[in-house]
Amino acid sequence: MNMFNDPIFQQRPTYVEVCLENLNNNISLIRSITNRRKILGVVKANAYGHGLVEISNKLQDLGIEYLGVAYIEEAVYLRKNGIHIPILVLGAVDTSQIPLYLKNDIDITGSSIETLEEISKVSSKLKIKAKIHLKIDTGMGRIGVQWDRKEEFLKKAYSLDTIEIVGIFSHFADSIKDKEFSNKQLKRFNEVLKYIEEKYERPKLVHMANSGAISNSFEESFFDMVRPGLMIYGYSLNPNIQKILKPLMTFKTKVSYFKVLEKGINIGYDRLYKTNQQTRVVTLPVGYADGYPKSLTNKGSIYLKNNKYPVVGRVCMDQIMVDIGPNGEAYVGNEVELWGENISLHDVSKLSDRSLWELLCSIGERVPRKYI
Repeated sequence: MNMFNDPIFQQRPTYVEVCLENLNNNISLIRSITNRRKILGVVKANAYGHGLVEISNKLQDLGIEYLGVAYIEEAVYLRKNGIHIPILVLGAVDTSQIPLYLKNDIDITGSSIETLEEISKVSSKLKIKAKIHLKIDTGMGRIGVQWDRKEEFLKKAYSLDTIEIVGIFSHFADSIKDKEFSNKQLKRFNEVLKYIEEKYERPKLVHMANSGAISNSFEESFFDMVRPGLMIYGYSLNPNIQKILKPLMTFKTKVSYFKVLEKGINIGYDRLYKTNQQTRVVTLPVGYADGYPKSLTNKGSIYLKNNKYPVVGRVCMDQIMVDIGPNGEAYVGNEVELWGENISLHDVSKLSDRSLWELLCSIGERVPRKYI
């Protein structure tokens, strides 16, 4: 049993507030950009730190067609918690887990001849037809059959009568900055599709576009279904799209300690900060074990009582210190925003040298999620 599921952790002064209502806005925007293509909502990694079941339930209520996860365990957990829409496991298959896919009606990524053969064997034995999305590597170099070595792979895939090929997909390596290489990937993928149409039957679901491709209106990559991840949660690296999206997450805590320090006093591990005047310092019960980046040492900011104040001294495992100046006012129990409406996650990303994805996914299990 995970101890962080115990109700006692819900009382922590450090928590993440998730506004589920903002999903309506973000999904509506995705639908408008993609001309109402089918949507596979990527909810892997605990829905980017927002809560796997809660986000998936809301997305299901909003009528999206698919969910995407990284591992079969995530998919089975969703099935056990009332999610009935199709789920695709985007990662490679551990062949010992194939029965879990079939018995829980989970779509499988077919990424090699050997994998397809194993799936077919288990499918035949269990008398359950496997639902497969063929994965084509057009330049990501991760999983999937390379686009120029497709012939034998597709020949095998279309010869197995115990599997149903419901989809085919690829993934952009850099759909945000490198348009030239993205166009090259798309061209390669289209060559594979053309080959299939000439020799076999095109699958019902062709998908390639991620949040970057959607944000940049890369329409040629939308096909039958799109796979937004970051956009769902209210973030984009396209500033114009970011203005329309509504982030779901606000990371909060409360003041746990207040003190007045004289000029010349060191603060924190390794004495990395020294007061340059008499000042007031508050301590917050959050640290890098909760997902607040250690790289924000002497660089981060927090929002307290309508003001931004600097994080000073080394970010500790469980606590950070904040200099609120000689005239700052704060009391134990005052609410503090670490990021959200007033502290932009984009700014946190730049200062900490960590991506938006990493920051969202790094918030620890001991930080409760509260849904509004």
